[in-house]
Amino acid sequence: MKPNQQPSTSFDPIGAFSYYCSSRTLNNYRIVSYRIGRFQSAPWWTEECALAAAEYRAVRRVFPLGFCREVQLAKRSFQRVVRRVKRRYWRDLIDSFTDSASVFKAVRWLRSLGPFQPPPLQVEDTVYETRLDKANALRRATLERRTSQDDIADPWIPVITRRTIPFAQSVSLEEVRDATLRTDNTSPGSDNITVKMLRAVWHVIGKLVHKLYQGCLNVGHHPKPFREAEVVMIAKPGRRNLPEARAWRPISLLSCLGKGLERLIARRLAWASVHHGVLHPHKPAHCRKGPPSTSLPHWFTTSRRLSRLRHSPPEQAHPPAKATRLTSERRPLGWLAHARPISLCPLPGCRDPLVTAPMRTAARVTGLPHTLLALHGTDLPLAQPQRALRLCRRHPSRHVQELMEWGTVNAITFDPKKTEVMHFSRTKPRTAPPVFHGGVEKRPESAMRWLGIWLDSTLTFKTHVEKWTARAQKVAHHLQGMTNTNRGPPPSAVRRAVRACIEPQLLFGAEAWYPGMTCPRWTQPAKEGPSGIRHLIRRMDKSLHTAVRAILPIWKTTPLSARHRKAGIPPVSQLLESHRLRFAARLRSLDEAAIKLKYQLPRKPFRTRLRRTDELLPRCARPELLPRRFASDQPLQTASKEESATNFRDWLRSVAPRTAIVYSDGSLSLEGAAGYGYAIHLDGLTVLDGNGRLGPAEVFDAEAKGALEGLRAALRLSTPERIVVCLDNIAVATCLLGMPSDSSQNEFLEFQALAAEHGATEIRWIPGHTNIPGNEQADALAKAGTSQPEPADALPTLAYLRKVARRRPEDAFKAWWEASAPQQYRVLDLDATTGCPPELTLPRPLLHHLLAARTHHGDFAEYHERFNHDDARMTCSCGRQKEPKHLFYCRKIPPRHRMRLAPSPTAAFNRAIGRDFDQFVKVAKASSFFGTICPRH
Repeated sequence: MKPNQQPSTSFDPIGAFSYYCSSRTLNNYRIVSYRIGRFQSAPWWTEECALAAAEYRAVRRVFPLGFCREVQLAKRSFQRVVRRVKRRYWRDLIDSFTDSASVFKAVRWLRSLGPFQPPPLQVEDTVYETRLDKANALRRATLERRTSQDDIADPWIPVITRRTIPFAQSVSLEEVRDATLRTDNTSPGSDNITVKMLRAVWHVIGKLVHKLYQGCLNVGHHPKPFREAEVVMIAKPGRRNLPEARAWRPISLLSCLGKGLERLIARRLAWASVHHGVLHPHKPAHCRKGPPSTSLPHWFTTSRRLSRLRHSPPEQAHPPAKATRLTSERRPLGWLAHARPISLCPLPGCRDPLVTAPMRTAARVTGLPHTLLALHGTDLPLAQPQRALRLCRRHPSRHVQELMEWGTVNAITFDPKKTEVMHFSRTKPRTAPPVFHGGVEKRPESAMRWLGIWLDSTLTFKTHVEKWTARAQKVAHHLQGMTNTNRGPPPSAVRRAVRACIEPQLLFGAEAWYPGMTCPRWTQPAKEGPSGIRHLIRRMDKSLHTAVRAILPIWKTTPLSARHRKAGIPPVSQLLESHRLRFAARLRSLDEAAIKLKYQLPRKPFRTRLRRTDELLPRCARPELLPRRFASDQPLQTASKEESATNFRDWLRSVAPRTAIVYSDGSLSLEGAAGYGYAIHLDGLTVLDGNGRLGPAEVFDAEAKGALEGLRAALRLSTPERIVVCLDNIAVATCLLGMPSDSSQNEFLEFQALAAEHGATEIRWIPGHTNIPGNEQADALAKAGTSQPEPADALPTLAYLRKVARRRPEDAFKAWWEASAPQQYRVLDLDATTGCPPELTLPRPLLHHLLAARTHHGDFAEYHERFNHDDARMTCSCGRQKEPKHLFYCRKIPPRHRMRLAPSPTAAFNRAIGRDFDQFVKVAKASSFFGTICPRH
């Protein structure tokens, strides 16, 4: 429905109200559109190119045949002009990049397919050429597969349910705002209302949208304007068979207001499905931060039998279903307890909103057999262990038949073209028996892709590393082509692009395939030996070295260890270990229900790679899976630190009698001990205080513990009628008011329970270290608490484990650098860091000369003699040979620009090219040394 068009159907009050909200949004925000011409010239085309083209056309008119010398010379001259102009344009464009956003845009040049027209579309024996015909054909082939004949007649037949899943119908304004505005999916629908427009006018329409969503939940209705979608067909990435309908993917553009309602419902459905155990037994572990790609290698390693995997995805990612079929499927699960008309059911998801499609599909596959190993979305891998390869041919037909029968009952079709078969064993099988799917013979390939992971028969993951390394190498070569020692984007911006675009591709799926540098032996699990993946790491190192060369303006003979230190990027082996530690921290953040299947089973002698990863970090208190909680939208800090302190003192003077003010704080000593303290003031006097120490924890955890202990102590007092908890940590105050964090979750939940039971408890943020007496007193008590003995039974907190996962890679990189630093670097006393080194902020030419002076790999006489560069210029314009120290001794540099070499020339030089490299840059810039005095050529 267009925003300026009234509905033409029967009157729908909720639909009319949603139309009113859309109209208010458009009236409060002006849309500016720009008309783009159909034909545009190349961006590099200039008047010089036009004149050269005119001259070439003039010569062609004189010599129509075009085979004479004059025509060829004119053509060559025209091409020379075009090349020069294009080179100048792209060089100036790349040199104009000043931030990482520009480099990210340049990386996307690799995805550009150019202004081409898609080929004709062929569906069965019919070929469609026009855009309208192709759109209609794709709609029929992808969106209209199911008709009313696939639906069921009566979804309200009596069923027996063991439970009834509650679904809350009340919604707060904060939850509506979070679901509508805080999203990355900002594409507008047919009403052209974007999320940015909604943010701009939320103060006007916020309450109206809240009433709209509340009405939809009360009556169980999904407004028609929210169900109207513009479907756009885009080509699937990497597909070259564009004439086929399966190469195109439908993208639905829905109203942003409608997506907010669906997102709100989908979040509640997701939590209820996991909390009440509605989903498939293997699905909940993947809904709780657990990557599903780790399930297959873990299961195959623990099975110790020959396994067969059959990957059978449906024809469509999330197969559509009719409302009556959805109702009948959800009623036995406990969603719909009473037989009511579909328009009044408490689950608007029965109208099949697209945001809830993944959770709906996960609920539909609950009845599948338990041979489903690692269900993710609609990828259905069926696995079964066997003792011999010949047995892998007997049972597939039965499993395929069961799967197809289940699909027929539930109106889901499995495409035989997407079915893949793989036989896994410890050794490569000599023969691979086929599997038949609907009369189609499926033979195992050399590798099979599932969730981006390439699986081979022996789980060596060689194909996976080759595929993803090639993609990373492509981006690295693209970045390297834009840079050299003199031109290109800033090194710091290129480094951000490498960390964001190349490293994730190199490390993709490392949770599943990386076993560590050592692993247990199959025959002797108690002993460990090499994991045999060094050849894969060497292949990945090549791509990373190319990316590092794109960052640094260096020559290719620069030592590899120096490259990693200059770029602030560790080698691949350390990147993999860092990724493994982060994954271990993610495993520690899983709740108890998510780890039942894999961690609460009796441990087997063989320690799989998943168990070894989990053992990298110590045990901690696991958080619970909680539904989202929302606090007041009023910010805790509304002014600067000084103004907030003044406002708090004014408020303190106006506090009513019998009001207990609890000041709490946390502290962390230099040795890493975490302590907390609290002080309770009543009528201007300190009536109670206390402190204590935690186990391995962070300041965040100490602040939460201090607030909880302070509230407990205040509740034990009988005098106060009102309690105000004041603390100087905004993050902790936010968790106390709303959604608790995973770290110290029990403390937050207990605090919220005590505050709700008391009924008159408030939380107030105060600025720290602003001479507020109560805050300074709590801070002193917290520092004193760090000196107390550590509790004997204290477990490390999740925040502490995350810090350990961050610190270990940094310490490992520093230790590696101390052991492998080149001799030229050892005297400079430079530390290795995983962050961006400060010298990368320099311009590329100056950074090149600085790094060359550090490594002695540059335009120096000794370097040219070492590599037999006979055509190189060995001397400076002053007559002396080029060397790294010559900048500080050249007689052509004016005395006012020279640096004082004290206390000794060697120490001053090492300091100038090391930690105090600003001195090197200052002398080089002021004297134009490398440009005029000592040029390269």
